[in-house]
Amino acid sequence: MQYPSPNILLALLHCPLCSPSRLLTDPTTLRCGHTVCSSHITSDSCPVPCCSSTPSNFTPVIPTSSRVAFFPATSESHDHTNSTEPGERRIDVRVRKLVELVKNAAEDCAEQRDLLVDTYSDSEDDSDSEQHEPLGLPSSSSSAARPVTPVSGLSGSIDTSSPASSSSRPRKRRRRRRHTSNSRLPDFHPSGPGDASLAEFDKNLITELTCEICFMLFYQPVTTPCQHSFCSKCLQRSLDHSMLCPICRVELPGFAYFHEHPHNKVILALLLKAYPESYDTRGQAIVAEERDARLDTPIFVCQLSFPGMPTLLHFFEPRYRLMLRRCLEAPTPTFGMITPPRAAPVAGLGVDAGADFGTMLEIRSVQMLPDGRSMVETWGTHRFRILERGSLDGYMIGRVERIDDYEDLFDDWESEIEENADSSSSASSSSSSASGHAPPPPPPQHLLSRIMSNLSQPPSPTNPPLSTAALLQTCHTFLEQLRAGTAPWVVQRLNHTYGPQPPDEDPDAFSFWMGMVLPIDEHEKAKLLPIKSARLRLRMVVGWIEQLNSNWWFSSGCIVI
Repeated sequence: MQYPSPNILLALLHCPLCSPSRLLTDPTTLRCGHTVCSSHITSDSCPVPCCSSTPSNFTPVIPTSSRVAFFPATSESHDHTNSTEPGERRIDVRVRKLVELVKNAAEDCAEQRDLLVDTYSDSEDDSDSEQHEPLGLPSSSSSAARPVTPVSGLSGSIDTSSPASSSSRPRKRRRRRRHTSNSRLPDFHPSGPGDASLAEFDKNLITELTCEICFMLFYQPVTTPCQHSFCSKCLQRSLDHSMLCPICRVELPGFAYFHEHPHNKVILALLLKAYPESYDTRGQAIVAEERDARLDTPIFVCQLSFPGMPTLLHFFEPRYRLMLRRCLEAPTPTFGMITPPRAAPVAGLGVDAGADFGTMLEIRSVQMLPDGRSMVETWGTHRFRILERGSLDGYMIGRVERIDDYEDLFDDWESEIEENADSSSSASSSSSSASGHAPPPPPPQHLLSRIMSNLSQPPSPTNPPLSTAALLQTCHTFLEQLRAGTAPWVVQRLNHTYGPQPPDEDPDAFSFWMGMVLPIDEHEKAKLLPIKSARLRLRMVVGWIEQLNSNWWFSSGCIVI
């Protein structure tokens, strides 16, 4: 296994302002991402010439094909860094620990390298002397036979044959080993110490390059004003819950402060140099996690909405902040919305009655606020039914199916029902007068009876169904009564909230708009979502209007309840 070399990493920890270049001393990381010695800081501006920064991904990466108009939050008027005097700058503890760790490892590397060089030189000198000395003779006889050889390059000549000169440099004697094919001297590593020391250094380095929130390798590290570093995604999710630093609990600046906050250049350089493959794998895992989070449909449990209507939402909960960012980074920025559970359970259905159907909303614009909240403008596109529910990071996800209207042929069906009802009534009257038996039951209406089950007055021979034009006219009459019996600003507010009134040529949109305008309970309105016919929705709306008319009494200029 190949471990990172301390000597190579040491060059990345030099101060860019010190001359001559030296290691960082009391390092401080600025907002631009540069880390310098604290003694160079005289103002809040970056002293590094040609300062270039890479902004973090606090702002969602919206695809170019998206039609969302995104407006980032504006920073507050005062700068958070002005609250600290230059002489009272905090020290980046993480970078200081990295400097000490790499420096000590490089020194140990140099000591072991020198020791290894001495050991090799001694072993080679011993081998040469033993090969030239005759066996059984003392070393003095061999030294007496050697000529005197002066060593040049020093202040004087040194007699290498004298005993004093031979003992001028102490040598480490090692026991002789018989070298075989399987035994050899250990390999020389000029770039670092042995494998055990490198393994220990690698372990300590990974510990210092680990985020304190996710306990994984840093990815796009960001340093806060209190000089603590985290992954940009981890810090972003932490700020969703609290504006305090996860380590020292110091209050951090507003959410907008980190929108253009660059990465810590020193930590990022160490990551890319020491663990390039692990860093790339970490990034791929984050991208895969974000992609998998967008595979299932996110569902916002908030209020009722219908297709073709604008809906303005306020996102402030941490789980829905995360959901919104993931939706914005998707090719199609949409999410589903359903009504919250009922306060009181319904017999046989519980509190989740009517919560299986909702409306898919398309994000049109997002206005970010300085504290991380956002105002989101959406538009209803289509209805859906939840087939399977789940949870991801605190918010609901589900597998849904789209709901579309059938081709509206109910006019022909109901005319046929009326003819069958008339013929059956005439036949029953004649047969009853002749035989005295009860009339036969009307023809079966399986589909209509199932869809009309929620209507207060289903069609019958005595209660013939109204035509589509008559249903629309009933709705318009009710709207005129509202305009005449209430203040004009109420109707204007309804038009502004739910959009302009659709024309009669579009009964699908008009049925939903009319149902939203009616002042009835939202869970009752939600019964329009599963109906796949505009005519049947209008019949249900007319039924609600009749109930309201029975409870209200319209007089000139007012409504009496």
